[in-house]
Amino acid sequence: MRFTPRDNTNALDGFWDDLRSRWDGSGRGSRQWDGDSSDTPTTDEDAAVPAIGSGTAATDPASTAETEIETTVSADAVIAEDLITDDSADDLSADAAIGEDTAAEDAPAVIVDPEAQEATDPLPAAPQGAAASSASLTRYDGTLYANSGDVIENLDIYTDGVGIELEDDDNVTIRNVRIHYNGANQGSAGIDAVGADGLTIQGVEVINAGAPASGPNSDGGEFGVSLFSSPGASVNGVTVRDASTGVYLQESPNATLEGIEGYNMRGPFPRGQLVQFNRSGDSSLNNFSVFNDLDTAWTEDNIHIGEGSDGITVTNGLIDGNNSPSGVGVMLEGAQNTVVRNVDVVHMGNGAFTDIGSNNLFDDVRSFDNFADSQAGRGTPMSGSLIFGLADDTTITNGAYQNPANPENVVYGGGIQDDAFGGTYQATEISGQSPMAGWHNTFSWS
Repeated sequence: MRFTPRDNTNALDGFWDDLRSRWDGSGRGSRQWDGDSSDTPTTDEDAAVPAIGSGTAATDPASTAETEIETTVSADAVIAEDLITDDSADDLSADAAIGEDTAAEDAPAVIVDPEAQEATDPLPAAPQGAAASSASLTRYDGTLYANSGDVIENLDIYTDGVGIELEDDDNVTIRNVRIHYNGANQGSAGIDAVGADGLTIQGVEVINAGAPASGPNSDGGEFGVSLFSSPGASVNGVTVRDASTGVYLQESPNATLEGIEGYNMRGPFPRGQLVQFNRSGDSSLNNFSVFNDLDTAWTEDNIHIGEGSDGITVTNGLIDGNNSPSGVGVMLEGAQNTVVRNVDVVHMGNGAFTDIGSNNLFDDVRSFDNFADSQAGRGTPMSGSLIFGLADDTTITNGAYQNPANPENVVYGGGIQDDAFGGTYQATEISGQSPMAGWHNTFSWS
C-alpha cells in the first residue's frame, strides 16, 4: 500500500520526532513511579460517554467483505504518549518490609487441581472464559508473609496493607485465594513479590477495596499483582478490580500470564494499565480482557511493553475502554521483537496500537468505535483519535478498523509522511462486525 501524504502534516511530523527524542533522552523510558505526577492536560469539560459493551463472538475480518483505502493523515492530529515510567529498584525494595512470619496452617488443606484452570487453544479465536477451582475459603485478616516453598491456598484475605508479601521467597504457590486490600491506606498491593523466583499464582481474585467510587486511586502503587526482580512467574486465572495497574512486572523476565481479567484500572498517571512489562522480556500474555467504564476508570496505556522487554508475545485479548487523552490500547515503547496477535480494542480515544520500538509485529488486530471527545473531563485525545501509530519498520498484517472517529487520521508514524516507511501496513476498514468476547474467570467459592 502506498501512503498518501498531505502537504500540511508538519504538526504530526514534528511531534513524532519530539516524542522519540524525549523518549531517547529520558533514561530510555525510565522514571520512578512514586516521584511522578501527571503532566497530562486535563479539562473540566464533561463529555457524553459511550456505553461499554460486553462483546460478542469474534469475527475474522478476512472472512468478510473489506474495503482497502488509501490512507490520508489529518494535519491537526498530534501523537502524545506521555512516557510510561519504570519503577526504580531502590524505591520498590525499600517499600517491601519483612514482617513476622504468619503461618497459614489454619487454612483447610485442599489441593487445587491445576487442570481446572486449563487454557484455551491459542489460535485466533474468541477466548472462552476459564473456571477456577471450587473450595471453601477461610478468612485471614492482615498481611500474610510467605516463606520459600509455601503453598498458600483457600484463603479470603482482608487487609489494610499488602495482601500477600514475598521478599526473597522462591517457589511459592498462591492458589484459590481472594484478596481484599485497602490501597488507599498504604499504597499497597494485593500480591507484592520482590526477589521471588518461580512464583505460581493460580485462580486468584484481587480487589482494591480502598478505590474511590470513580476516578484515580490516591496512589500509583496500588497494584493488583506486583512482580519485582521475580523471574519465571506463572500467573494464571487472575481477576483484578480497581487497581492502579492490574499486573506490573519490573525486571521479571520469562513470565507467563494466562487468563488475566481486569475491571476499571485506576492509575493515576503513569499507571492505569491492565498489564505493564518493564525490563521483563521473553514473557507472554495470552487470553485476557479488560473493561474500563469511561466514567469510572482512570487509564493510561491498557497494555504497555517498555524498553528492555524484548521478545514479548501478546495474544487473544479484548481491551474495552480508555479515557486517557494520552494513553493507547497497546503501546510498544522501545520494545523489540514483540508480537501482538488477535487483539481487539474498543472505545479508545488517543490510539489503538502504537509502536515506538523496532522489529515488532501486529497481526490480526482490530479497532472498534474509537472516539474524539473528552471522557470524564480528562481532555480530548491528543492524537486527534489516531488508530495506528507506526515506527519505521512496524509490520501490521490483517489489521482492521470499524467506525473510526476521524477517518482521515487512521495511520501515522516514522517514514510514512515522506513515503520512506520501511515496514508493512495492511489494514482495512470493515463494517457490521463485533469485537470478540472477553475472557472471564469464574470462581466458585463458599
